[in-house]
Amino acid sequence: MEWEAKTGGRRTAGVWEGVNTSNRTHKCSHCDYITANMNDLSKHISIQHSGAKPYSCTYCSYRTTRNNLLKEHINTHTGERPFACPYCSYSSSHRNILKRHIRTHTGERPYTCTLCPYRAASKTNLNSHLFMHKKKEGMLAKQAQ
Repeated sequence: MEWEAKTGGRRTAGVWEGVNTSNRTHKCSHCDYITANMNDLSKHISIQHSGAKPYSCTYCSYRTTRNNLLKEHINTHTGERPFACPYCSYSSSHRNILKRHIRTHTGERPYTCTLCPYRAASKTNLNSHLFMHKKKEGMLAKQAQ
């Protein structure tokens, strides 16, 4: 039995708890998206894989493939911050920024360094850490010369 994970409006097939997809017969040839409706598949392919960005901001030139991303972007213009932290008074205009903020309360560090035991709360922090490894590597190479 296949299952579907709903991630930010996208549907990805796999072994996930979620919606039963055994009645879905149309699969995208570019990714794991599956659907029971051929029109949904055509819309998915035209939006996700054609390079078209049908959703555009009325305030600036921003364009995107996903309506939910446009709504979050528009929040930056309007000042709306609908995503509220359950631990403090912080709120954000973007869901992912709130998720990153919540990690300051929970201590979750999902990003792991492949070179040492370091774990980071954000991709940005992990990339800074990896740069430190690269910098040390360069310094060691200079010392060996």
